[in-house]
Amino acid sequence: MPATGNKRYHPLTLSIRIFADGFSFFVCDPQTSSLVRGEHFQMDGEPLAGRLQRELGKSDYNNRQIDQVYVLVCTPSLHVPLEEFHRDEAAAYYAFALAEQDMSSLRVAYTIQPDLESVEIYAVERDVEEAILQFYPTARFFASRALLMERLKRYDDTVDDHSRRLYVCVTPEGLEVTAFRDGHLHLANSFDTTVNADIEYYTLNVWQTLGLQAEQDHLTLIVETGDTQAQALLSDFSAYVRHVDLLPAASLFSRVPLASETQVPVDLKALLLNRL
Repeated sequence: MPATGNKRYHPLTLSIRIFADGFSFFVCDPQTSSLVRGEHFQMDGEPLAGRLQRELGKSDYNNRQIDQVYVLVCTPSLHVPLEEFHRDEAAAYYAFALAEQDMSSLRVAYTIQPDLESVEIYAVERDVEEAILQFYPTARFFASRALLMERLKRYDDTVDDHSRRLYVCVTPEGLEVTAFRDGHLHLANSFDTTVNADIEYYTLNVWQTLGLQAEQDHLTLIVETGDTQAQALLSDFSAYVRHVDLLPAASLFSRVPLASETQVPVDLKALLLNRL
């Protein structure tokens, strides 16, 4: 709640990250780029919308000190080139590409990525969206993959050794592979696995498809699932690719407190630190 007397009102942001089997809340201080509070909720049969509504009603998250709310949606999504994108066809694109989804319960949305000349189309459950907007009508929604790709693009632009790179990001939700060519997005795909053997299979298949060279090009790993898996993947990939790099997520951002917070996922850091 707003402070009184000589204390000044200090606005905070609330970020809600929604994934397959739960959600997380992150309260951050935008003035210091630091984490104030993080909390994670796993679903045990209770509807996601109902649990969100209950947790958002608590005073830690429903108070006037929360100045801005961001919602990061980690659901299946697809890319459309910006020049071919038409807003009124977004739902049709999504329904065609992800036909197994129950479209009656979803609202299709999109995140425009001017730097990538691309649009990420995703969907959010209507009742989940309504539960959030009930408390914060001005909440802004984003596709998780879009933000990570934008940050990787900025990082890739700083690399000047003229080799090509395949970025492999391993998160608790799955595998993301991204590649750029001549300053443009060349490939982006995701795979629903965190098993090392599958990660290696899919990654090396993409590597071969792109025609990358084992002796000169780089495979850059960003692993959010722990040092043990990171070291195992580094060792296994090194049998096939000469240049395998482990890139800490914090290296993608300026040196601010939030960048080194291990409990904050890299896609959320990309959202909150997008101007740094």
